[in-house]
Amino acid sequence: MLGGRTTARERVIDAAVELFAEHGVQGTSLRMIADRLGVAKGEVYYQFRSKDDIVLALLTPLFDAIARVVEDGEAQSSPQRRRDTAIRGLVGVAVDQRRATCLFRGDPAVDQLVSRHGELVALAERMRSLLSGTDPTHSERVALSVACAGLYFCTTDPGLQDIPAADLHEILLRGFLSCVSGPEPAPAASPPRPAATRPGSALRDSVPCR
Repeated sequence: MLGGRTTARERVIDAAVELFAEHGVQGTSLRMIADRLGVAKGEVYYQFRSKDDIVLALLTPLFDAIARVVEDGEAQSSPQRRRDTAIRGLVGVAVDQRRATCLFRGDPAVDQLVSRHGELVALAERMRSLLSGTDPTHSERVALSVACAGLYFCTTDPGLQDIPAADLHEILLRGFLSCVSGPEPAPAASPPRPAATRPGSALRDSVPCR
């Protein structure tokens, strides 16, 4: 038996985390989780009706934190304050939750799961609206995409897990703000104009020296 209900759920989640880290979400089954715990599969079913439910239980703290950031941002009085609140809040959540999100780095099964839950998709769209504002330019949209992708990959990179949370937060916040608020790139330089020549010089230069 798994023991008390609360403890049982925690044990199932702990076993799932180990297996997700080893095999990914797609490669892990409820049978494997039960075997890791040394119980019958029905014991796991009693706690979670599906593997998706386990993943959602792991992601719930992350999405709850994002929801609070979105609500704080939407409550601000100006587009700039809403954007700044969203950026600072998103960076904070990404750093605070980096050990959980690292587990799902690049796992397509998690993206598919999130896409099947309309409330999570809607939450992501609300966050995107806060970050991009109204009628963003192509350059602003690309900059935001680069900043968000960089934030995700930096906070889930195992090679950066040794950086203290406070230091990582400061570095990522500066980087995110620089990416989305940096100066416009300078226009491309005009091609050099050909040097002026004296009449007849081109013909003279084409004649081999004697």
